[in-house]
Amino acid sequence: MSETVIFSKKITWCILSILWLCLMFFLSHQNGPDTFNTSHGFTVWLAQVLGTDVELTHGVVRKIAHVGLYFVLVLLLCGWQALSGRKLWIALVLAVVFSVIDEGTKPLVVGRHCDIEDILLNDVGAALGYVVAIVARMDKWLVGNRRAVH
Repeated sequence: MSETVIFSKKITWCILSILWLCLMFFLSHQNGPDTFNTSHGFTVWLAQVLGTDVELTHGVVRKIAHVGLYFVLVLLLCGWQALSGRKLWIALVLAVVFSVIDEGTKPLVVGRHCDIEDILLNDVGAALGYVVAIVARMDKWLVGNRRAVH
């Protein structure tokens, strides 16, 4: 793979990572009513489809969202790290640090609070993303036989 192609891919993965972080920060720093409304419409629909209680479904959806957002974040960061010739575990560390900063700044937003359980859910999602990246040999399929590092 040529250096130009690798550079283009690296820039693409970097931009995707930054855009995903911006989306996460936006969602995370909505005020209390706005964050509720963002997830509630989907939750009502899902509860109707599944035939479950809306309140219970809403709580589960919000917790799964933490795991899912950080899972995707780590995959994006792993792609960027692999194409940059860096170790993939750096992506995991960056996600964990962002998780703490993200939750730690929530009390600055009206109607929001820092929740240790959310930090743990974020970190579980990040760890799962990292495991998938390692098991799938993400570094190998992104950069070929060039220098795969974990």
